Amino acid sequence: MAMRKKANRSLILLAALFVIAACCLYVFPDQWWARMLLYTTEAGLVGALADLFAVTVLFRHPFGWKWIPHTAIIPRNRDKLIEGVANMVEQQLLSKDLLKEKVKQISLVEIGISWIDRRPNGMLAEQGWTLVAGLLAKLDIKGLSVILDEKARKSLGKISLSPYAGKALKWVMAKGNFQSWVSQIVEFAAARAAEEQTKVVIRELLGKEKEKFVNQGSIFSKWLKKMAVEIAESTNALNLDDATNVLFDDLQLLINDLRNPEHELRVLLEEMVLQLADNLQHREDVSAAVDEWRDEVIEKISLLPSIEALLGNFRQLLISEPKQQLASPQKHSVNPSDIKELINQFIMSYWEWFKANEETKGWLEQYVQKFVQKMIETEHAIIGIIVRKTLDSFTEQKLVHFIESKVETDLQRIRLNGAYIGSALGAAFYILLYGVYEPILNLL
Repeated sequence: MAMRKKANRSLILLAALFVIAACCLYVFPDQWWARMLLYTTEAGLVGALADLFAVTVLFRHPFGWKWIPHTAIIPRNRDKLIEGVANMVEQQLLSKDLLKEKVKQISLVEIGISWIDRRPNGMLAEQGWTLVAGLLAKLDIKGLSVILDEKARKSLGKISLSPYAGKALKWVMAKGNFQSWVSQIVEFAAARAAEEQTKVVIRELLGKEKEKFVNQGSIFSKWLKKMAVEIAESTNALNLDDATNVLFDDLQLLINDLRNPEHELRVLLEEMVLQLADNLQHREDVSAAVDEWRDEVIEKISLLPSIEALLGNFRQLLISEPKQQLASPQKHSVNPSDIKELINQFIMSYWEWFKANEETKGWLEQYVQKFVQKMIETEHAIIGIIVRKTLDSFTEQKLVHFIESKVETDLQRIRLNGAYIGSALGAAFYILLYGVYEPILNLL
């Protein structure tokens, strides 16, 4: 705006000087300075008016006269201008090759990391929790449970469990102390066997065996067995209480012998477990039997209720409000705030690990670069579409104002230059004509 005022003032000044020069020439027709002043102001005024006309006709009709040809150039060529600007932006300023080259020169992952680190403390963890809670709130538990059940069944059906079971069993035998586990089992059995209830159980088993023996066979054989048992019991040849005590004592002796890791039964058990692991891993008939058992289990057992209950409880636990909790939670209860804190800590620890892991960042950078390059290749035309739609939404007045506002200062400088250069050329022409050319003609 200041430059426009300067240009207008220069035009007014030249017009005033032109009038003064004309008056001076009328009053002093024989004075050289009057003619030089007229030449200078006349040329400057013509240059200023010509540039004013040139600048004006770019954007509007002078004085609103539409009959003047070649005026309002920008409004009349609005569509061509818009298309030209869109093509220039799309094909030159923001061409595919230029954008791809610029993208290659920057690290998109590092830019993302810097942007996230500039956010307020805890924003990443809070956003992660918000995302998890939002996903859980909108989660279709039944639909997801059906999908997970189908996927789990299909995946389990494709897995041959036998080799993995054999390897796992061998690993357990190699890494663990098998005999120490057996010792724990023996000690547990010893504690249970030493209880009086064990005698009661043995006595009941012997009684059942006696009844089973007596009640088998024909009527005569049953009568004969019954008479034999009664005679044996009356003569104390068959005493279930004594037999119970003997079996109980023998059981205690056996368990006490089994405390020795070198006991033949324990050594045999270890060898059998190792043999089982080898059979699971290498024998096809065993593998086929395990796979058959797997298929029967998958067919009979449904994971759907368990998956649905697990997902439902997990969602309820995570998204439940603190005010819905009991005032005095029971010991060992899990609160949503505890899980939220755990998830937040996991997110932040993973974030710190990610920032320090150059290999992972490099892999992600390659993936992001490929994605962005693909987006530039396939969606580059949207740049021209945006420019066209933006400029199409401008009215002629708004488009003229938009362009004029960007170049107004330079256009007003053109007007000033026209005035200055015109005046200088007028003075130069006067000197050339009357200072050089006329004296040469007079000499000749």
